Amino acid sequence: MKKTPAPPKVSSDHLSKLEVGKIVKAFMESVEEVLETMGMTKIEARTKAATLTEHAYIKGDAAGSLAFTGDYSGLFIISFDKQAICEITTNMLFAEKPYTNHRDADVEGAIGELTNQMNGVARNKINKLNGWKANAGIPSVIVGENISWALYASGTLVIHIPYTTPQMNELYVEVAVSDHPVIGEIKI
Repeated sequence: MKKTPAPPKVSSDHLSKLEVGKIVKAFMESVEEVLETMGMTKIEARTKAATLTEHAYIKGDAAGSLAFTGDYSGLFIISFDKQAICEITTNMLFAEKPYTNHRDADVEGAIGELTNQMNGVARNKINKLNGWKANAGIPSVIVGENISWALYASGTLVIHIPYTTPQMNELYVEVAVSDHPVIGEIKI
């Protein structure tokens, strides 16, 4: 009989740095895998430019977000400059003519679908690796010009990882992980 791994151990009401690192790594891998397979776009993480804070200031022209709660909790956000999401959507949908308007319904739909797929793949990886389970909500999509989104976190670690596409367009991944599955809160 297969033994089920225990949920994350908390000491002093906090996840360990190693546990947070496993969660973030799963999200990074899922972003790269989903964009390469579904989005037909190989991206490159600029990990030397990654930051770890308790507060995030998300910017770009389009973003998708999805909260997750369970044995670990937090928020996954991916934001794009308009050229990046148009490049990815063009590749993803095998469009004959490149998308140039990030407000196009197809582009907005791609943001929601990619956000959902990335979150699902990451949660599956975390479950297989550690046996930890979390449920996700419905993806939210925000599209505009130079949007800014402030994330105020209480008891949360926010990891910001910049990426570039083959055409050198920018996208950003934010993973906010609650320090404790019960007491950490994320307020937007």
